[in-house]
Amino acid sequence: MLKGRKLIELSYDVQTGLGNTDVPDFDALRTMGMAATLAIHLRGLPEINYELLRKVSDHYFNIPSYALKEAVSILGEVEFIRIIKKGTTIKSIVPDIPHFKDLYEGVGDYFSFTELNEHEQGTLLILSQLQNKPENKHRIQHATGIESSLLERCMQIGTHGHYFKEFRARGKDIIVSPFYFADNLDELADMTAKSGSSDIKVVLDIIKNNQGWPLSLIEKRLELGGTKLTTTQKTLLVQLCSEGILKPPSIEFNGTKETFIFTPRPGQTKLDASNREIYERAMALVSCVRKGQLLAEQYRIRMPVRILETLRDKGFIGSNSEAANQYRNLVFLKVGHLVPTTGDRCQFTLIRNEENTEALNLAISLLRTGELANMDVNQEARLALSKDEKYIQSIISSAELKKREQITFDADAVEQYEQLLLAYE
Repeated sequence: MLKGRKLIELSYDVQTGLGNTDVPDFDALRTMGMAATLAIHLRGLPEINYELLRKVSDHYFNIPSYALKEAVSILGEVEFIRIIKKGTTIKSIVPDIPHFKDLYEGVGDYFSFTELNEHEQGTLLILSQLQNKPENKHRIQHATGIESSLLERCMQIGTHGHYFKEFRARGKDIIVSPFYFADNLDELADMTAKSGSSDIKVVLDIIKNNQGWPLSLIEKRLELGGTKLTTTQKTLLVQLCSEGILKPPSIEFNGTKETFIFTPRPGQTKLDASNREIYERAMALVSCVRKGQLLAEQYRIRMPVRILETLRDKGFIGSNSEAANQYRNLVFLKVGHLVPTTGDRCQFTLIRNEENTEALNLAISLLRTGELANMDVNQEARLALSKDEKYIQSIISSAELKKREQITFDADAVEQYEQLLLAYE
């Protein structure tokens, strides 16, 4: 039975996928997802006018006004916010979320899986099977005990919400979640049908525990971070790379190119445009310190996490003769500069801005836990919550104008096309 963090994390994903789609089959699941959405975006913010929160929630989070009050009330009950009222009217909220508290866990303690209806339970059980691997549809049904008609309805809703996608591969029905796997899903489904989900899960779990490991060492030693791989698992890992399911970054040095392995990139819904750039920089940061740790020429890095913490806190890494090769990619990505010191030695200096700080925090998390920490946060929404109502109103007006412009353009294009056809009659 799902509970706590897992229960709310999956509910958040369902809510994000469905957006403003009304699903009569769901009830509490959407409320859980909305409460979690608010919690992860409110932490660290000052007092927020309720009218501003209402507009931002509707525009960015697809939380309508009638549902916002219940989500806010839940956060008040779990003491994540203080609600300021005048009579029965909510005037503002004051976020009071502990910095080190797990947000999903905090909201999750308020809900119970057993209180959800069968469609909600079925959806969350299916999604929980797909977080770390694709899966055979019949195996999911057997593992969860979901009836066929209920499974089909959950699949229908999930396909619309883009968190389920079904493939027919090698005579088998394979389900993949585009939330957790972004690239080349048809090949991933085919590999699952061919090799089974178990080996894929083992390989991805090992990669998660050793993010940024050099591919050449994996192929040479048949091991990853001290964990032995079977020949089948090694072949599978290489195939995941060659088919574009894993899209590892690479570093060129001394005329050679080295590839560094990471878990699959999450889908667009899970990783928005601004966070994708942070993610790319984080992978590059991990790759650079892994190169120094595992493929050093002279000066081996013994504590990769400590190097990144030093870069974040002090703004530079001590100079050495390998820095020019090791950190060149970070210069291209605008993470920092290479500053010559003496002889062939260079010092890598950080470009201090919010994006690079977030990338460093993510890189440290990838090394410590393998997790994509804080990548669910919509930075544009956070910015809007820190501004006034005029700011969000301008954002909303701009979005509406773009829609109208697109409609006008399409109509004009159709008319011009019709006139062109008439000219040739």
